[in-house]
Amino acid sequence: MANHINVMEFIWQSVDKSADGCIYYSIEFIDFLWDHGFVDTKKFSRQTWRTAFEPFKQPNGSFKLSHAEFLSLEKYRYAGEINIPFDAMRINEGKYTDEGFEQLAEDSLSPSCSLEAQAFQQFVDALKQEFRQPDGLILIKANAKQKIKKLLEDNPSPLRRLELMFDSMLRQKGEQAAKQADEDLKSVSRTATPEQIAALQTSTFTTGPTSLSEFKADELKKVTKAMPAKLEDLNIEGAEPLTKMKRSRKGMRG
Repeated sequence: MANHINVMEFIWQSVDKSADGCIYYSIEFIDFLWDHGFVDTKKFSRQTWRTAFEPFKQPNGSFKLSHAEFLSLEKYRYAGEINIPFDAMRINEGKYTDEGFEQLAEDSLSPSCSLEAQAFQQFVDALKQEFRQPDGLILIKANAKQKIKKLLEDNPSPLRRLELMFDSMLRQKGEQAAKQADEDLKSVSRTATPEQIAALQTSTFTTGPTSLSEFKADELKKVTKAMPAKLEDLNIEGAEPLTKMKRSRKGMRG
């Protein structure tokens, strides 16, 4: 079943291989995977993730992995839930108690922010002080939400980057499916029965990957690079610039 797909095997079968049947990573690409949530960053630090590749390091600085070696990295993979990205502008406006705002910060802001705990708490404390009212409550309106939005834009956590990536992918898939469905429906004969039209409409819901695991594997497949034909042609700079990642800021954590 799609919900139980072996993501690592799916990726291996999907990505391009070099002539020797292996895949080659640069250190930049290894960091890219950590920065964008493919690794369980709560369990494994960046250094731990890097160290996992040391046995595969080549003289030119790349990392060569066979099929078995690639599958051995499964334990590092993030396998948790991927939520809709938290949207600061959809925070309920009004007055908050200290406890209520701290709960909001812990539940929704902290998982989306890459700041260390001390720096994050300093931001929360400063925000509470700035918007505290004479009655002791914290008034959250558009100006406060803009500050929170900027915090998350400037300091996205790896999990947030993953959420944004998949939110963008899901939206693109949805737009493509809707466009194709519209074209298909327009091409249906005027003599088609209601049952035939209904069947065509239903089919549009099964045109893409059926789980976030498949979306995740598909995205990793796209950014994985195989070894060039000539060793000297290997681009160790490798990773996709973050500025090229299309990010959606809509939605709220479910």
